[in-house]
Amino acid sequence: MKNLPSSPKNTESASKPSEPPHACSWAAPPEFYLDENAVTRSVRRFLTNLGYTCHTPPEVFGTRAESLGAADTEWLGRIAGTGWVVLNRDAKIMERPDELVAYRSAKVHMFYLPGEATRDLLLHLVETNLTNIITLSADRTPDVWKITRHGVERFVVRKRRR
Repeated sequence: MKNLPSSPKNTESASKPSEPPHACSWAAPPEFYLDENAVTRSVRRFLTNLGYTCHTPPEVFGTRAESLGAADTEWLGRIAGTGWVVLNRDAKIMERPDELVAYRSAKVHMFYLPGEATRDLLLHLVETNLTNIITLSADRTPDVWKITRHGVERFVVRKRRR
């Protein structure tokens, strides 16, 4: 029996992921708050180039000097009720009682990026998970998520031991 040559495989579609969604893809695109410890200029540039509005601590506080070292409770209070999608790396917010209260009062969706991630990995994670981030943030009930190499996963808030 003679083996027939296989038909050429289309490897382009398998290796190229779908493009991240442009802001105009959504009826009401979300706005992002990029915490000072969370993202790089590359991530901000990526999002703004897709048409998304990105807010930063200096914008919220008026100047970079005023925003440096601002307590999490303070910036959460300032963005409360905006509906902005927060990209952050400080998961300790979910462990500190006063910061957890501030998060719950702010009523925003929070997406945690890995603390040890490089600039390139941060950009890759945001790019490949942007559709899921936006879809999850469209829910009216704010929630907390973590962005990993495996996708977006619900962040489990651990109860403190007494």
